[in-house]
Amino acid sequence: MIQKYLIAIGLGEARQHRLLGRLCRAGLSVVLDRPGLLTAGGTPSKAIPIRQSGCILGSLFSRTSAKRVLSLPGSETEHILDSGGRHLLDKYWGDYIALIPLAEGAAVLRSPFGTLPCLYRAANGHAHLASDIDTLQLGTEGKWSVDYDAVARQLVFADMRLRETCIKDVCEVRGGERVHFLRGMAEHHVLWSPWDFVFAGRAPPGAQEAAARLREETIRCVQAKTDDADRCLVMLSGGLDSSIVAAALTASGRDAECLNLVAPASAGDERVYARAACERLTLTLAERRMDEGSLLWDLPATTHLPRPVARSFEQMLYRTAGDIAEELGCDMIVDGGGGDNVFCSLQSASPAADCLLDRQGLRAFGRTCNEVAALTHASAWRVARKAVRRAWERSRPYRWPAAEQMLLPKAIAAAHRSPLHPWLSAGNPPRPGRSAQIAQLIGAQSFMEDGPHGAKLNVLSPLVSQPLIEHCLSLAPYQWIERGCNRAIARRAFADMLPPEVIWRRSKGIPDSYIVQLYEANREMIRDQLLGGLLAGAGVIDIATVEAALDDPTPFRGRECSRIVRLMDAEIWARTITG
Repeated sequence: MIQKYLIAIGLGEARQHRLLGRLCRAGLSVVLDRPGLLTAGGTPSKAIPIRQSGCILGSLFSRTSAKRVLSLPGSETEHILDSGGRHLLDKYWGDYIALIPLAEGAAVLRSPFGTLPCLYRAANGHAHLASDIDTLQLGTEGKWSVDYDAVARQLVFADMRLRETCIKDVCEVRGGERVHFLRGMAEHHVLWSPWDFVFAGRAPPGAQEAAARLREETIRCVQAKTDDADRCLVMLSGGLDSSIVAAALTASGRDAECLNLVAPASAGDERVYARAACERLTLTLAERRMDEGSLLWDLPATTHLPRPVARSFEQMLYRTAGDIAEELGCDMIVDGGGGDNVFCSLQSASPAADCLLDRQGLRAFGRTCNEVAALTHASAWRVARKAVRRAWERSRPYRWPAAEQMLLPKAIAAAHRSPLHPWLSAGNPPRPGRSAQIAQLIGAQSFMEDGPHGAKLNVLSPLVSQPLIEHCLSLAPYQWIERGCNRAIARRAFADMLPPEVIWRRSKGIPDSYIVQLYEANREMIRDQLLGGLLAGAGVIDIATVEAALDDPTPFRGRECSRIVRLMDAEIWARTITG
């Protein structure tokens, strides 16, 4: 699914010729070769030209159809050029990188929430951009060097990624950004922001209209993103989001099988819900229990990523799913990843605070407080008091959760020197519920834009799609809570396709037991790797705290194990990057 590519801007003739030879030896074919501009890709025939010096790499879809766009008429390319790429964001969506020629230099635009990565290194009057760090190194010299302050930031703030990666001098074009490269300098412009789709001061659509539109957009996005698949394997946990994906595949006529994986001795057995969903959708469900051998830590999950973000336990689950997909004759794995983020899965008083700040929401304040109380098992009075306080403090910046456990103070301080994500510093007038909703979308953006990797190379999360997200942003946060459940509009949208016990369930399985088992099966190896590793040597982790946790004979809780496993993932990544 990933398309390898490299773009070089501003090279001299001799250097460009040498790079061209390296790209050909690496199996990449030329897409564009102009003075000072070279583009090569793994599938050049799928590139869409923009005049003679620009192109679109990846997959592009029209707003009005689920079919892939394979070419553009001249009038459309003129609109793209005249608008500096904004026309692409307004009329199309997908997983693409657009190279846009400008009067001086060139610009690169990355699609919002696209899975095709765009890493770059700019220096000495030229720039190289690529799909992954291995391909990027074809155009650069020297070995990679880890930025341990950035690693600390990643460990503290997790899903809040910035354009700087954890490799020194390697940055990233984020989704919805246009980056202008001129004489080796990179100038970033945010062209797509979620705040552009928040209709403050206007009445949001009613619940029925919103649900009908959500259903339509969900089915169209799932159909478009699975267009290349002959047969899909749905990772059906039994939760709402994966069940909605299965329903959308059925509605679009896709051939699909479902898989429910159960970890050894797992407390999160969701098979009863998965069975109910498959029975209603008339889909076949394969139920498999992970064997104990799958818990052995032998997969360097984060090898080709510019940050230590891949989770080892997810890699192991998807490796097993890949084997089962091959056995069942499925050529694509689909999951409900990101559904919580897209469908506004909030569990706080912030939606009620928005009622007090929105003329259309004042009449919904009492109902919203009651619904949040039922959702969070708190009293309606307590929710109301918190909502009033949050509304009064509305100008306070959103407080992103910080995980500082087992890190040294200097590493924590370095992490907190990082700037806010640009989406968190936007928004006028400020709204607590909106800020929380958009913070969730930052998480969705981050895990989608890492791109397919490791055992997740052939995995799609189609709910994280630009048109669906834009529709969800047009709804008020308080509209998403009903019957003591969040994600209510999504539940309404598919209520006639899925059983009530799935649509209106409040519980959710968690992977804590699996992570604890993963930790216990690898405790000695983790101890050796972490206490004498690169993160310890660079002053990132607190060795004494980590050692005390590893040597504690009392039973581990899921949160503690999850933290140590995350540190271990970062250690493996750093060792891989440094060779």
